[in-house]
Amino acid sequence: MKINFVQTDRRKGKVLQIDDCRIIHRNFEGRKGMYNNAGDRSFSVIINDEKIAEELKAEGYNVRIKPPREDGDIPFMYLPVKVKFNANGPLAYLLSNGNLTRLTEETIKCLDNVSIESVDLDINPYDWERNGEFGRSAYLGSIRVTQRVDRFMQEYTETINQ
Repeated sequence: MKINFVQTDRRKGKVLQIDDCRIIHRNFEGRKGMYNNAGDRSFSVIINDEKIAEELKAEGYNVRIKPPREDGDIPFMYLPVKVKFNANGPLAYLLSNGNLTRLTEETIKCLDNVSIESVDLDINPYDWERNGEFGRSAYLGSIRVTQRVDRFMQEYTETINQ
């Protein structure tokens, strides 16, 4: 996992670029669940390094930390990310067996069930204030998901491309 903060616009703050990460709690469809309302799309990025977690927290992100299950383990850390479609994005791509497909608001839900090899993404910060409390939410700016292709799909693609 590699992170980088890039200043792109003074209004938006620094864009958080994360390459080669793992994501969990996938709900690109926006289905109602125990922790969210119907229509709320989201996922979480696993943070596998305490130094990275501290860096994200210093930037104001709400990194969730659960205690380790066993002595000597590192805590379980993740960053919740919201997915909202509007005129500015997000841009979403699925790379599957060498084919890059741009996903739309209607098709992005396929990411809930795809076997994922790797994920690269850009996160836009959103600073909020409510009832005297302040925070920073992470919103998806763009994402490229590389699908893990099994041997049968690989063989099929090689056959039709010959």
